[in-house]
Amino acid sequence: MVVLVVSSGASATDESELDGLPIVRIVCDRYNIFDTSDPKTSKWPYRAANAVHLRSRERFIRSMLLFTEGDTYSAANAAESARLLRGLGIMNPVEITAREIEGGVEVTVETHDQWSLQVGADAGLSGNRGSFGVQIQEENLAGWGKELSLGFDSDVERDTWIYGYIDPNVFGTRWTTELVYQNRTDGSLKRIRVERPFFSLDTTRGWGVWWEEEDLTEHLYSANESVVQGRRNSEILRGWYGIHLGKPNRITRRLTVGWDIQQVEYDDWRWIETEDPYPAPQPLDISGIRVGYEQITNNYEVLHGLRAWFSQEDVGLGPNFKIGATFSGPALGGDISRVLYDGVFSIARHRGRWLVMGDAWLSGRFDQSKPRDVLFGVQLAASQIGQRGFQFRLLVDASHDLQLDRQLTLGADVGLRGWNPDYFDGTGRALVNAQWRTIVFRDVFRLFSVGVVVFADAGKTWDPRVGADTGGVRADAGAGLLFDLSRLSTSNVLRIEVAWPDDRSGPVVTITGSALF
Repeated sequence: MVVLVVSSGASATDESELDGLPIVRIVCDRYNIFDTSDPKTSKWPYRAANAVHLRSRERFIRSMLLFTEGDTYSAANAAESARLLRGLGIMNPVEITAREIEGGVEVTVETHDQWSLQVGADAGLSGNRGSFGVQIQEENLAGWGKELSLGFDSDVERDTWIYGYIDPNVFGTRWTTELVYQNRTDGSLKRIRVERPFFSLDTTRGWGVWWEEEDLTEHLYSANESVVQGRRNSEILRGWYGIHLGKPNRITRRLTVGWDIQQVEYDDWRWIETEDPYPAPQPLDISGIRVGYEQITNNYEVLHGLRAWFSQEDVGLGPNFKIGATFSGPALGGDISRVLYDGVFSIARHRGRWLVMGDAWLSGRFDQSKPRDVLFGVQLAASQIGQRGFQFRLLVDASHDLQLDRQLTLGADVGLRGWNPDYFDGTGRALVNAQWRTIVFRDVFRLFSVGVVVFADAGKTWDPRVGADTGGVRADAGAGLLFDLSRLSTSNVLRIEVAWPDDRSGPVVTITGSALF
């Protein structure tokens, strides 16, 4: 089943005919997690869940809309407002529809809250590498869309206490704030972000400041084991200002300028087994002007059955791209003359049941005109939309003179599901995934849906530095269960998969809340 919602509810043709009429009234229909008028969800557990959960407040929902009473109606603004609400990750589905009434247009905003309070424990498993966490996290604090979190995570590298606060719309001003502090057994992370971003495609200007300080022990892996470790301390300060170029139309063009300060230091890098020194990565002292350009095509579709089966998912068909460069040197406060650059590109096409998506990314720098730490990647994916179908993915990452604290490993964490995470080392990698999935049980207890998946993966790495590469192409095959948690969780999907590698070394189990495609 494919649902295309170009203008938030009715067809683009129907509602675009209302463009230009005044908005007389906005009606907010806010639904809780469960419909207790339905006999199947009227029992006490569903009522209790609704009672504990505070519905998103109407004032907050209105503050996120790109229109208010008295404005002229625009189907494009209605569609984008629905995307903004879904993008918060706390309500789905969201529908915005309009009808003509005396004097203009009545707009109806229909939202369905998702369960936003996460209290308890979670665990992940990828081969013989596990993780565990406990947390109290409210992603829709008091119905105002703010996120407050306290948690503890433990994995193979470190234990971490996490404290965080995110406000996507401070007092309805469109300002956003993020405060994060992580106390780790091997260091800490501190982040402050205050921005008035480009909150819509037609926003004329934006600005902000971002500061982050991090220190930790980094690891390089071979055969799933840490073989090299060392300290990395970094501090980043970035201020930016951006403007919308030209008049609002189907293509949005933005120019940003700002100042970047980055300092990265490395210390005590060693081979773990022998304690012999490992070549220390090059320190960085960057200060200079950053210039960026972004282009977004207002070409979106709303789909069901892409990653999760029943939640709305917004897909930007593009083409979209974003590029940036920082010019640093001694005259600006940096150590040597450097140019850092980065860019991303995406495009998608929808034909019948097939959605084909392409992404590309590039980053690196020139140190006194010499290319360093260059990384280029491409990902192509094709999925049949609906309750059953095939999915395919091709991923390629290549590098040149990669920084010594970085590697491109291959294992279950990347998508070669028959090997433990970080099993094969490399400074380049390629991976192909193919799978077929189908839903088996729909809306179990009105809480989740269950499906099965069968899959095969193949991949290789090359030019290793601290461990063995794949030695050619390695493959695996397996099967698993997929859980659509759209009503219960903002992560939407839970995967439990078992894969057998081609070396017959035994199965590898993966349990994760992240989608592969």
